[in-house]
Amino acid sequence: MEKFRSKVFNLILYQEDETHYCAIDKIKKSYDYAMICHDRDINQETGEVKKAHYHVVLKFTNAKWNTALAEELGITQNYIEESHNFKRSLLYLLHWYDEDKAQYLLNEVTGSLKNNLESFIKNEDKSESEKVLEILEEIDNIDNYIEIKTFCKHIAKMGYWDVLRRSTGLILRCIDEHNNKYYN
Repeated sequence: MEKFRSKVFNLILYQEDETHYCAIDKIKKSYDYAMICHDRDINQETGEVKKAHYHVVLKFTNAKWNTALAEELGITQNYIEESHNFKRSLLYLLHWYDEDKAQYLLNEVTGSLKNNLESFIKNEDKSESEKVLEILEEIDNIDNYIEIKTFCKHIAKMGYWDVLRRSTGLILRCIDEHNNKYYN
């Protein structure tokens, strides 16, 4: 297995494997994660239902070696992949882009990263213009002074960080106008 560092990892685990069972328990207690049991996947060659397995997305603040993560969890490295796209990794839990595969529901996902997945789903079909209008509406709906840090956190939780980042100048001007209107 190739050694790599990442902040986001995809894991596939099998609960009947004792080491995987322990890893799942540890993940639930100690990590930022989203997890789902895929128990309706069909083997394309045989048409039979595949063995139930867990897909897990782990996210860290700082990059971590896959070898260190495997050691922490007590599993072998071959069950750990680097995520190249956090959003796609989370949406894969539901087979969001794979209509030919069994479709899973959001309520089947557990973990602290489920909120991120909900945001991605909620905003999947919105244009950037619609997102900007919603951000401006958020500003208009606040009846007191807007603190930039608090507002940025709120927008990030809505799943609009990309739009905020690209439109920072405009949005900061709107917040300044809002704050001046209420507090001058």
